[in-house]
Amino acid sequence: MSSNNYISKLLFCKNITSGFKTFTALIINSKRYSTKFKKNSLDLKDNETFVYHIKKDQKKFDLFLRTFKGDIDIFYEIFWNKTYDEHLSFVDKEPKIIVDLGAHIGMTSIYFALKYPNAKIYSIEASSENFEILKVNTHNFSNITTINAAANFEDGTVNFGNSELSYNQKISENGKPTQAISIESLINTYNLNNIDLLKIDIEGGEIDLLSKNNSWLNAIKNIIIEIHKPYNSEKLDLDLKPFNFNIKLDKGAVLTANKE
Repeated sequence: MSSNNYISKLLFCKNITSGFKTFTALIINSKRYSTKFKKNSLDLKDNETFVYHIKKDQKKFDLFLRTFKGDIDIFYEIFWNKTYDEHLSFVDKEPKIIVDLGAHIGMTSIYFALKYPNAKIYSIEASSENFEILKVNTHNFSNITTINAAANFEDGTVNFGNSELSYNQKISENGKPTQAISIESLINTYNLNNIDLLKIDIEGGEIDLLSKNNSWLNAIKNIIIEIHKPYNSEKLDLDLKPFNFNIKLDKGAVLTANKE
């Protein structure tokens, strides 16, 4: 990391933390995580967890982050790198209904809740371990509803992996049996006439989700999606075109599509 980036990160940590104790813990634990990650010596069974007192957009809240599970990476990606900001600039109206597929431990949902305080947000996460932290992290946000299920092209049960970095878990043959929910069922259960913003980061599950039983795409206005090989922007475009979507931003693995 360059000296300018390091200083930027320090200033970010100072500004987003409430109190010297949280600031110090975040800096130290970030270094502990990155050191082990670079040495490929992470113990993915180590559930060491710290609570960090955060202040952002005139709101104070607590974030529970596991030191060695990758949670710290996602924290910086969302709040420091602001990975969704440019994508959200293509959402022409303030969303009222947001669905977060692959909500992990809630940081993206919280980011949306801070940016769009009047929106109703549905956070769907399949991992039972992640979900328990998701509930705790979002409990002070009354506009966030949490759902423990795997987003899938059909309802039922899927095997969901629990052995990798917390943000890389996926549907797999050797995973833990987990309830699966289709977007159609989500729409019907919560009486969602339209979904203004759909965020998708489900580690390859987007391939089946967007190509099978996908008539629910008629109810979606904007999509921000992280795609995973072998899926690519061309295949995404083919799946979305019949529903009048146009890819507006293709930036690395994260893309934004809006209704034309």
